[in-house]
Amino acid sequence: MSEPISISKDLAKKTFSSNAYPPIYDIGSSINFTDLDVFTNGQPFSQFKELREQAPIFLHPPFLNDPEPVFWSLTRYEDILKVSSDPKTFSSQAGTGTLITLGNEDRRHPKLWRSAIDHMLNLDGDLHINLRREHMPFFKPDYVANLRIKVKAKVSSLLDAINTQEDCNFVTAFSQQLPIFTLSEILGIPKSDRQKLVTWMEFLELAQYIQVEQLKKEIDGEVSNEPVNTDMIDMFNGMVDEMFEYGRDILNSKRKNPSDDLLSAIANAELEGQKLSPEFLDGSWLLIIFAGNDTTRNTLSGAIKLLTENPDQKQKLIENPELMPNFLQECIRMVSPVIHMRRTTTCETELGGQLMGPGEKIVMWYGAANRDPSVFTNPDKFDIERENADEHLAFGIGRHTCVGKPVALMQLEESYKQILSRFPNIRMSGNWKVAPNNFVHAIQEMPVKF
Repeated sequence: MSEPISISKDLAKKTFSSNAYPPIYDIGSSINFTDLDVFTNGQPFSQFKELREQAPIFLHPPFLNDPEPVFWSLTRYEDILKVSSDPKTFSSQAGTGTLITLGNEDRRHPKLWRSAIDHMLNLDGDLHINLRREHMPFFKPDYVANLRIKVKAKVSSLLDAINTQEDCNFVTAFSQQLPIFTLSEILGIPKSDRQKLVTWMEFLELAQYIQVEQLKKEIDGEVSNEPVNTDMIDMFNGMVDEMFEYGRDILNSKRKNPSDDLLSAIANAELEGQKLSPEFLDGSWLLIIFAGNDTTRNTLSGAIKLLTENPDQKQKLIENPELMPNFLQECIRMVSPVIHMRRTTTCETELGGQLMGPGEKIVMWYGAANRDPSVFTNPDKFDIERENADEHLAFGIGRHTCVGKPVALMQLEESYKQILSRFPNIRMSGNWKVAPNNFVHAIQEMPVKF
C-alpha cells in the first residue's frame, strides 16, 4: 500500500526557478513586501498603487537571506483573476498556495513548517476537490441558517458584557471572540477549550515575524559575537507544541468516535483511498484555526475604522438597513483581510505580456486588486452603495474560493445589525495596532468609544 499523501515531503528538497525572461517592467523600485514592518500601519495601499501603475508584474527581491530566488509580484486585478482561474498553469501544489518561500532547510520549524504546507489550500485538481467536498456540508445554506441562530445569541451576549461607559479594545471584547465561538461550534470543540484558540491565534500571527527577527539577531550576532536571547523562541515553541498536541488528540478522538461536526469529517477524510497522514491532520488543524478565524475577525474590526472615518456612510446605513449586504461586501473589499496567496508556474507561459518559465513563483496581492481603478471606480472611497462591491477578490476566486465565505458573511451581518442598532455612536477612539504579518491583515487592537 502506498504512503498517505504529504506535500511537505515532496517539497522538502525542491528548488524554484529564477526568472527565465527579463522583466518587461524594470523600474528599480525599493518597494519590499517581505519587510513585515511595512504592514504594521495597515496594508501598503500607496505602494500597491505605485506598482499597479508602473510595474503591475514586478520582479520582487527575495526574503532576507532566502535561498530561493526572486518572485513575480502581481497588483493588477485582471492578472490575479487570470492566475486564480488557471490552476493547471499556476499551481498551488507545486510550491504551496500560501508560502512565499519554503525558507532555509536548517531553519524550518519541525512542526509548523510541515503543517503550513500539508493542507487543502496547497492541493490541485481532484485532490483539492475531494478534500474540499468533505468540508462543504458545514457551509451549505441549511447548516448556516441553523448556525445563525446561535451566532445571533452570541453577538447579543458579547455586546451585553461590554462596559460601554469606558473605552475598550473591540478586538478582545468582540471581534476576536465571535469567530472563535462560531468556529468551535462548527468544529465541535468543547466550550472549556475555546479560549485556547484565541491564544494560539495570536502566536500564529506573530510566527513569521518572530522567525525573521531571530534571523536578524543571529546575523547581527555574527558581527557582535553577543549571545542571542532565546526566551521568546522557547515560549513560541512551547505554544506550538501545545497547539498541535491538542489538535492531534481531538482529531484522533474524532477518528475513533465521529460525530456531526467538521473535525470528524476531516479526521475521517481520505485522499486517494487513504486516511489523512499525521502531517495532513496537523495541517488541516492549523488551517482551520487560522483561516476559520482571520477573515471575519479582521473585517469586524476594520469596519469600525471605516465607519469612524466615513460618518456619512454610517448614517446612510443606519437610515437604510437594506444596504447591509452591500455594506459588508464593501468592507471586505476595503479591508482585504487575506493579504496574499502564492502560485507556481508549471510550464512556459505568458501573463500580461510578461513571459515566464516553469517553476517560477508568483504572489498575488489581493488588497491591490481590490483597489484597481479599472474595476472599481474611485477605489479608495468607501461607498456602501458601490454597485460592484461584491466583485472583490478578498475570498479568492475559482476553485480555491474560500469555503467559509457564507459563514463569514453571516457573522458580519448579525454583528453589525446589532452593533449599529444598539450603539449607533460607536467609533474608533485611538490608534490601532496591526501585527507585522504580510499574509493576514491582523488587527490586534482597535480602541473604541460607545
